[in-house]
Amino acid sequence: MRLLGYLGLIPFIVPAVLAIFNSDLSGTAIQVAEAYSFGIICFLTGSWWGMSCSNNNSALILFSNFYFLVALILLLLFPLWWSLASSLLLMSVFALEQKTSLFPSLPHFYRQMRGTLTILSSASMMVIHIAG
Repeated sequence: MRLLGYLGLIPFIVPAVLAIFNSDLSGTAIQVAEAYSFGIICFLTGSWWGMSCSNNNSALILFSNFYFLVALILLLLFPLWWSLASSLLLMSVFALEQKTSLFPSLPHFYRQMRGTLTILSSASMMVIHIAG
């Protein structure tokens, strides 16, 4: 799980580095990072559906749909701001997951890993917004 989690940072970090150095590949890499960030937001919030079954909390399904719709609207209507918006959405998804009353108890190592992954992915999207 840890290996896959940290390997999942590659599509965030490589485009950010390419954007900083204004590489010829930075435009394509940024598009990959932006699409990937949308996918990750959908993946994370989609997992809330299963979690809602384990603690019988229908609010998670509503939050999941809300985050998806906000992400989709921002991606489609404000594409120039999507990298910044996705950075903020990634952080807010993690922040909401810290509400233990909404989510089932998760192992400490997972919460710690998710915190690290969120910081690095959000920072990469912020760098892409600034440098891209």
